[in-house]
Amino acid sequence: MSSVEKYMTQNNIELMRQHPEFLKRRESERKFIASSPELLEGFRAGAVPIEQIYLSNPQDEFSLRVRAKHTAHGTEYTATLKDEGNIVDGQLERLEVETAISAETYDYYASQPDLASIKKLRAEPYPGFTIDYIEKLDSPLAEIEQRDDPYPAYIQALTSELVDVTGDPLFLNETLAHTLRDIKSERDNTTPETLDVFVRRVAHDILTHYRLGYKHIVTGISGMSGSGKSSVVAELSRQLEEHFGPEFKPTILSTDDYHKGRIHLEETYGAPWENWDDERVYDTELMASDIARLLNGETIHHRHFDFASEETVIDDPVVLRPLIIVEGIVAGSPDLQDIRQLHFEVPTSRATSIGRDVRRLVLENRVNGSIGSPEARLKYQLETALPTYQGQERPTRNHYSSCARPLAERAFILDGLRDWPIYQ
Repeated sequence: MSSVEKYMTQNNIELMRQHPEFLKRRESERKFIASSPELLEGFRAGAVPIEQIYLSNPQDEFSLRVRAKHTAHGTEYTATLKDEGNIVDGQLERLEVETAISAETYDYYASQPDLASIKKLRAEPYPGFTIDYIEKLDSPLAEIEQRDDPYPAYIQALTSELVDVTGDPLFLNETLAHTLRDIKSERDNTTPETLDVFVRRVAHDILTHYRLGYKHIVTGISGMSGSGKSSVVAELSRQLEEHFGPEFKPTILSTDDYHKGRIHLEETYGAPWENWDDERVYDTELMASDIARLLNGETIHHRHFDFASEETVIDDPVVLRPLIIVEGIVAGSPDLQDIRQLHFEVPTSRATSIGRDVRRLVLENRVNGSIGSPEARLKYQLETALPTYQGQERPTRNHYSSCARPLAERAFILDGLRDWPIYQ
């Protein structure tokens, strides 16, 4: 975990482990593998087919899957979010948030070829004791959940003959889904860019453009809810100010704060309004106009979205500085294309972004009338927010301003750049 991510998440992880809402959503389990497949083969006859699709990779902070379970009564579609957890008294304890999803949502992710999946048969000979016969894996895996009352003697005797692999990442279903797949995707062989590296890359490109003589550099930074946009921008701002002085502390604007508000959305499009990630929620045309006015020397005001009223509130005047950062879910909007010089997307994975967003919902009390629980937030993210975000039009090129100063005026920054840690 990078220093930016550690700063961003460590406190939240500790708060989550102690929060009553998350404590009641924690599971404790032990996992076993059969040293001889025959030990568990007798239970296969009662097993039901299950297919699981993973939106996460084993190195992600959160595991996220969608599942189709085919029972005698029909197919059940669910999504489950889990954190990494930790071993306590020989058991893996971790957060588990599960919600029902629609068949259409499952099919949406099933159609994406870059996602790893796993097929298995699952038997449950006793409540809390399950056996998975995983396709392409020779030996079955068994799980036993912590219970207040003891398991029957035959279950205890059976588990004593199995090999305990609790906490071994090689035997997590997610790991197996990625290692057993026939076709590897680019994500399987790519080490994700850390947010530390991302901050350095963004800073390098911003300053490279600035030292070429542009009067103002407008940079867009987009990402899903929970991806770390605010933390990235805060760290970027800190480093720029620390190394080059207060003048280079960026002016920061958020597309989230150009929220049109529930009243407008429902009067315009009908009530109840539920897709808070739709591009129509944000007035990016007004934002582009405001930034143009700011660059022209006019006064504009900061805004912020009030979660209680679900409306936008006008704040203090915006201070214009050479570097301007526009961050938000829709910071890559085509409406802003003519006003920005650069655009970047935070490299945090889908699963980690969604996991952090669900965690933040409770810790920062971001609940509202339509999303009032971790389960509801997870459902919203998978059924609405992520498909909406993935369907956004992405910037295909940088659009450069013609407003430039002579390079000589920027000579002072050349020496400073050579000494900055991003070049080390």
